[in-house]
Amino acid sequence: MDQEQINKNWSRSSEMYNEIIHDELDSFRPAAWIKRILENAPQKDCLNILDTGCGPGFFSIILSQKGHRVIAIDGAQGMLAKAKQNADAYGVEPVFLDMDCHSLLFVDNSFDLIVSRNVTHALRRHETVYKEWLRVLRPGGVLLIFDANWHLDRVDKKLAAENKRRREECLRVYGSTFGDQKSSPEEYEKEPHVLGGNIRPDWDVALLERVGYRNIAFDRNIIEELWDDKEKLIYGATPMFMIRAVK
Repeated sequence: MDQEQINKNWSRSSEMYNEIIHDELDSFRPAAWIKRILENAPQKDCLNILDTGCGPGFFSIILSQKGHRVIAIDGAQGMLAKAKQNADAYGVEPVFLDMDCHSLLFVDNSFDLIVSRNVTHALRRHETVYKEWLRVLRPGGVLLIFDANWHLDRVDKKLAAENKRRREECLRVYGSTFGDQKSSPEEYEKEPHVLGGNIRPDWDVALLERVGYRNIAFDRNIIEELWDDKEKLIYGATPMFMIRAVK
């Protein structure tokens, strides 16, 4: 599947993700995410931030609310449309651009901070993207990756069975899953995954070192402070990790 088709598939899922983002914005999560992001960011009163794969705009909104300058990119038109509507509703003005992470239209050394959440598992050419992010970071700038091993249940039958059990338990306890759908478009789920059986964040750390990042650190599990009980139930077998890397 090429990138254009992937973007169309994500656009078709934008309504579901928009509902999730609205629930997040009306919860404990903005404060928890701001704490997690800014305690790992360069210490400046006003950061130039790139929100990569912004979706319906959660990071873009909460970081703009704190007075930072945010440019947010996504390749899915549906996601960008929702993000613009949400930013307007919350009275903030991040700049939203239709752009591919594999080929950024920014000059070198443009940003103090790059953030991405649940984006890197969907990339096709990780080395290309990580090099591009390094290029547009300023010296001393920070990359924060938040993601999970969403791909592993395609190759790990035990994990697939555990995820199925958790979905069923979530339906029993809460009466629904998130959006009552899987976390990715159906067409995407059918494909062999580019990450194969690689375990993250270890796989990313080796790649980030190779392309030139320094002071790389990671936290394998950050869900205690950032996920609610429903998320922990349904997704707890693949907890979200954080990678921090410096240019």
